[in-house]
Order: sequence, then structure tokens, then C-alpha cells
Amino acid sequence: MAEACSSTALTFDQAARAKARPVFTALPYLQPGAASVLKDGDEAIVIAWQTNGVGGEYELTYDGRKATIDQRTLKGGDATESEKRLNYVADLTGLRLGRRYEYKVSWNGELILEGHFTTRKPRGQKIRFVAFGDNSYGDVSDRATAYNAYRAMPDFVMNTGDNVYEGGRDDEYARYFFPVYNADEAGPRIGAPLLRAVPFYTCIANHDVHGKDDNHHPCADFKKDQDALGYFTAMHLPGNGPVPPPFPTPIIGPEEPVATFKTVAGDRYPRQSNYSFDYGDAHFLVLDANVYVDPTNEALQRWIEADLSGTDAAWKFVVYHHPAFNVGHEHYAEQHMRALSPLFEKHGVDLCFHGHEHTYQRTKPFRFKPTDLSGAQEVGSGGRLVPGEFTVDRKFDGRTVTKPDGIIYVTTGAGGKHLYDAEMNGEPGSWLHDQDAKADYCEKVVTDRHSLTVIDLDAKSLTLRQIDEWGGEVDRVTVTKA
Repeated sequence: MAEACSSTALTFDQAARAKARPVFTALPYLQPGAASVLKDGDEAIVIAWQTNGVGGEYELTYDGRKATIDQRTLKGGDATESEKRLNYVADLTGLRLGRRYEYKVSWNGELILEGHFTTRKPRGQKIRFVAFGDNSYGDVSDRATAYNAYRAMPDFVMNTGDNVYEGGRDDEYARYFFPVYNADEAGPRIGAPLLRAVPFYTCIANHDVHGKDDNHHPCADFKKDQDALGYFTAMHLPGNGPVPPPFPTPIIGPEEPVATFKTVAGDRYPRQSNYSFDYGDAHFLVLDANVYVDPTNEALQRWIEADLSGTDAAWKFVVYHHPAFNVGHEHYAEQHMRALSPLFEKHGVDLCFHGHEHTYQRTKPFRFKPTDLSGAQEVGSGGRLVPGEFTVDRKFDGRTVTKPDGIIYVTTGAGGKHLYDAEMNGEPGSWLHDQDAKADYCEKVVTDRHSLTVIDLDAKSLTLRQIDEWGGEVDRVTVTKA
């Protein structure tokens, strides 16, 4: 009898595992996946989630179909059960454009979450998106941003970088990002269930790539942070960037954690640092602007030119983190992306969106001719001045005169982190810089509150509204094509 008991009884550890339930460090959330061009019947979306080391059988159903689920271990080796991260990814393919789909995710037969999403809208349909950056920090301002984004009922989120602070680590996504932007309830001090209903596009930024190598260049240090570069493991973005990218995100560290990271990231590293996609009548080009990038590089410029010339979208937007034209003090000297402005002008870019400066700034429409590109080529430098000549459209006011002559640059980096330059609020004289010959290219600056950008557009007109953390409107401008 004793022998029979010993063969069937569970050990303490086995009993604990039998009762264990997964702890979700990220509840199921939506990502755009690899799709970039608009093609009905060939649309795709990703539903992903992440747990601790407790496994189990998952099932994801949508539209009467069962999805294939891929699982990869982000943290293994000597990691404890609570430290492990199991990443689950389901690619939903063959979808129709502009259609609503219901989905359910279950674990061992138990419903975990059910939700819905609407695929990208085709040409000719109105769209709305929200844009913000420098957001996930663990403060109430993050929650207000998520809540106001949710209230806007967007088709998608366009983040301008620095998704989480301070180092873009997987653990920071688990603590600061997913609990806020994929909360179970909506409230200004809670956040919102935003990411289970709309996809989240973003660009890579300086806090997404944290640390320095021996030459003091920014890089991901896997010796210090074995869960670095969460941008490549948590995000699933279009995969149409250049291969290989001219300036891949640098990484250093021990072989094992680097190999684990590359296994989980797959071909997303380093490809999704640069990508593009269409949504409705708009085309978005998303670029890596970190200081290891030289924007004068011929291969990079050829890819950008091919991308911008290859779309028939009515609107063309460029998104990158480090603003080329920024009147704030904190990052004014990081002007290397100015080198690309003539290329953007050549191919009819309408607006550029940025973060990095923890403020809201909107420029007048203008054209820019660089006169010295040597500063843009100083890779790794924090001071990369690019002087040039401004041709500012002072007739455009966004109300009575709505057709701009030039590009409008929007810095929307007041998404949650502490704010910069309080003294600049409402003081246009402080927006002028001697290095720019005091060119008055900036039209609106808001530095005393957190905010996000809401864009509504169809093929002929666009309305931009800036919404503060209490839901009030602090800026509005209309742009038309005719």
C-alpha cells in the first residue's frame, strides 16, 4: 500500500503546478503585423500575449476559425518561474479590409479574454488616429493619455517613440505599458482597454535602445539588461523595411541572452526599425532617428525615395522620434534628420510627427534647404546641428487659409513623462534661435500639460486637434488638398 501511495501521490511542487494559473504580464493585445499595402482578402493582424513561466493549452478563435499560436520563451536558463516570459503570437491572415472581427482567447478551456477589432480601411474611407510619444512611465499622466486616446475612438494608435522608460525593457512593458494601455476598465487614473480593440504602431527611439558601448554609442546591453529591446519582442510591425537596414540597432552582451532575444524577435530584428504602411487615404513612413543613424546615407535615402514615390495615397506622413525642427532647449541640437527634409518635400510629404521633446509643438508650413550637412554625419554625437535656409508659409492659418506651402512638423511628445520648458508656454519670443537666424517657423507650443494628437482625414481634408490630459482642446488646424 505504501508503495502504491508513493507512486501516485503528487509532490508539493507538482501539486503547486497542477493548481498554477498563468500570470499575464500582457493580456491579449492587437498589433498590425506584417501587412503594409492595402489588399482586400490579404489583410492581417496579430494578437499577442505574454505570461510568466506557467504553460498550458491556449486557443484563439475568430470568425469561426482557429488560429495557429506560436510560443517562444523570452527569458529562460537560470530564470525563476516568475521571471520567465512566455510570448504567444497568433497571426490572423486572409482578412477583409474594413471589416469587424470578433475573437476569443482561452486557456485550458477557460475564457481569458474576448474582444473585437476592425481591419484597416481601404482607400476612400474616413479614418481617425491618435498620436503621442514619450509616454509609459508609471505616472497618472500615462493613464490620462491612454484614457483620452480611448475616448477619441481611433482606428489605430501612432506612437512617436519612447514607448516605455527608462530602458525599453520587457519588464518595463509589463509594469508600465500593458497594464495602462490594455487595462480592463477605462478611467483617467486607470488607463483603458485600448490595445485589445485597436492596433498600436510605433517608432524606435532612444529609450527603446538603452546603454552605450565602449565608444559611447547607444546600444542595447544584454549583460546589464537581459530583457532589453522590448520594441522587437513586444511589437509586431510591418516587415517591409530595408534588409539589412543601413544602420541596425546595435547590441552587445553575452552570447546566450543575445541569442535568446534574436530567437524571440525573429526577423523583426532589426528589420522593423524602418517600415511603412497604408491606412485609408494615408501613407505612413516610419524611420529610426537614433543617433547611430546617418540620414545622409545613400542606401537609406534610396529606400526612402522608393517608398514615398511608390504610393498613390492622397496623404503622406513621416514619423520619427528626434524632431528635426524643435524650439525646445532639451534636444534642440539633435538636428540630423533635417538632412531628409528636401527629400520629403520632393515627394509631397504633408506632415511629420515626432516625440523626444516632452511638449507639443506645431510648426507653420515651410521648406528647408540645408547649407551644411557635416553635422548630420557625426554619428553618435548628441549635438548635430544642420543649418539652412527657411522658406516659411505665413499665410496658412489652418482656418481660412488651409492649403499649406511646405511641410508641417508636429512634435507630440507630451504623452506621460515629465514636461520640458515650462517657461516657453505662450512666449513666442523664446521659440527663436540664433542658430536658425531667428526663423519664426514654429506656430504653437504647449509645455504646461500632457496631451495627445487626434487626426481625422479623408482624401481631401485633414483636421488636427491637440487634446490635453483633462480632455480639453488646446490646438486645432485644418489642412486641405484643393
